Amino acid sequence: MKIKPVALQIECHPYAQRNDIREWVKPYNIIIECWYPLGHGDKGLLSDPVIKTIADAHGKSIAQIILRWHIQEGFSVIPGATNPAHIRENISIFDFALSDEEMATMRLLNKDKRFFNMSIEQLDRMAAGRF
Repeated sequence: MKIKPVALQIECHPYAQRNDIREWVKPYNIIIECWYPLGHGDKGLLSDPVIKTIADAHGKSIAQIILRWHIQEGFSVIPGATNPAHIRENISIFDFALSDEEMATMRLLNKDKRFFNMSIEQLDRMAAGRF
């Protein structure tokens, strides 16, 4: 029996939008679940002046703008947070929407810059418990 995947978890954020993979899975209606949706806390992404301008216009944080962008792109996004203030901030993204122009501006930020870069050999060692 073959079971079609429903979701594909990949690193995805405004600096690594993974457009090639998104197009590849689109015909199969596979949902992209974003791993490292905030770029693993990258200071460059979380202080990006373009995103900050959008955040200021909405009275939101940069993280909230990034998470809202994910939602409007149709992604499943689960940011990791243990700090109650961050959890409250992360969920407070449903009282506004980014305009088409803001979404287009966010799409221009793609640099194909991933933060998790591990070779297959390194992954194999990690999976085998040999870090």
